[in-house]
Amino acid sequence: MNAPAAPVNRRILVIEDDPHVAEMIAKIVERHGHEAVTASDGVEAISKVMASPTHMIILDIMMPFFSGYWYCDVFKKNPATKEIPVVIISALDKKSDIEKGLKLGADAYVTKPFTEEGLMATIESIFAKKAKGGKKPKK
Repeated sequence: MNAPAAPVNRRILVIEDDPHVAEMIAKIVERHGHEAVTASDGVEAISKVMASPTHMIILDIMMPFFSGYWYCDVFKKNPATKEIPVVIISALDKKSDIEKGLKLGADAYVTKPFTEEGLMATIESIFAKKAKGGKKPKK
């Protein structure tokens, strides 16, 4: 079954300090019609998200400088970025890790290892909900 083609104008920022994982995620989203931009840490990501319209942020938790949790909180509190959906992808898979990410405003939390199909289902579900004007339920 072929995945539905996504509009090419959707820009997804992948924030991942492991270059191999960042490249793999970028290739997945590009195969599904999205533009992928990568950043190796949150500091680099902040400048990239402010430089050009970004439609989604995919964020690792364990990174240099500050954790992905910290950046998720920053993105969700900033009026310029708070409406950008955030998908956390992390090897941290405890219930408390997932709850923390969602409580800080992440729209989804995907644990590593993940499948291309699972990741794209999450991404497309968030885009579909956003297109219908749906908001993430508050906890």
